[in-house]
Amino acid sequence: MEGAAFIGLRRPRLTWPEASLCGVHIFSQSFHESEIVFLRVFSIMKKGASLPHIPARKESRMRKEMSKAKKRLLAAAIAVCVLLFALAAAAALYINSKMALISRPAAASASAGSSGAEDGMLSFSGLDLDDIDVMENGGTIEPPQGDVNVHGDITNILIIGSDEREEGQTARADSMMLVSVNSRENTWKLVSFERGVGVSIPNVGDDWLTHTYAYGGPELLLKTLQEYYKVDVSRYVKIDFSVFEAFVTDIGGVVVEMSQEEADYMNSIAGEEKWSAGEARLDGPTALVYARIRHLDSDWARVERQRQVMQAAADQVATLSLAKIDLIANHVLPMIETNLTNGELWQLALKMPALLGSQAQQMTVPDQAQSWTVAGTLEESLIACDFEAEAKRLDSFLLGEYEADAAG
Repeated sequence: MEGAAFIGLRRPRLTWPEASLCGVHIFSQSFHESEIVFLRVFSIMKKGASLPHIPARKESRMRKEMSKAKKRLLAAAIAVCVLLFALAAAAALYINSKMALISRPAAASASAGSSGAEDGMLSFSGLDLDDIDVMENGGTIEPPQGDVNVHGDITNILIIGSDEREEGQTARADSMMLVSVNSRENTWKLVSFERGVGVSIPNVGDDWLTHTYAYGGPELLLKTLQEYYKVDVSRYVKIDFSVFEAFVTDIGGVVVEMSQEEADYMNSIAGEEKWSAGEARLDGPTALVYARIRHLDSDWARVERQRQVMQAAADQVATLSLAKIDLIANHVLPMIETNLTNGELWQLALKMPALLGSQAQQMTVPDQAQSWTVAGTLEESLIACDFEAEAKRLDSFLLGEYEADAAG
């Protein structure tokens, strides 16, 4: 007998050695009346070997049971698919409802060549960044030659910490921190940009990097970073002091490592001896004071404290329940502004579980050891650096080819 055949019989009527002689495999399946052993013949049966006769009625019943089992399996598979689809749809509705809470930048209202409003603000809102010329009626500090460094696996988002205290107030970028996510490696990095670096601002002159936001909003700041550091960044998230305080308080505070000098400074602000060297848990208002310590040491140490708070916040969020995160999102998201699209927010949301709780590599641009001070056109001191070298250093860091030390 050639080919494959399905044969059913009660277990006692064929032993394993007998089945082996016939070149068969045994499968066990329970049915309504008795246990049936299915034998599938995969090769030509040995000459002289025979199998017990199977009544036609029993064989027919076996085939019906197999057909029913297949149908049950198919129905179960369909049910699982429907359930997964329903869960995905529910997750999509949930995330989309949260995205709707976030503020979006205003539509384009002016051209890059405008001289600005009466308050001195330039309007680049909604413009393609390619249309902005940082040297137009600007200063003498020119950006380096070359194109922006673009890498498909890396997404860069600028977190702008605005010092705006009242709605509509002209504000500076008190903090400029790049969050760089590597989708291939599921890693993230934090890069702080020194606020006092001298750059050219259109229709203004040579001025601090932080003032690009004051004069031209997030668009001019993004374009300036592209030009001077050749970093591929066109997306931003803007928060102000009130958002920062609310977020840190809502997540239950952050734990930072405080030096004795920092503790003494915090105590002088508080007017009492609350802090000492070592780990300290800070709520929203005290975390803001800590992150903005300016005159204690250097601006490089200041941005390092800001990154420490950012990392501590990510670690804290990783410990929260989904219900708690939902409450925080409802409170904080309406106070945040971003130009990230819903599709981009979706991608980030899917990456969050892998990133939260992991340690981010960190650096500051420019390197303190490779910078110096020059006089600006507006009579303030500006930090100067070799922008071409810093652009290469930053790109190497984002690619994982360079590890910055704590100060750098």
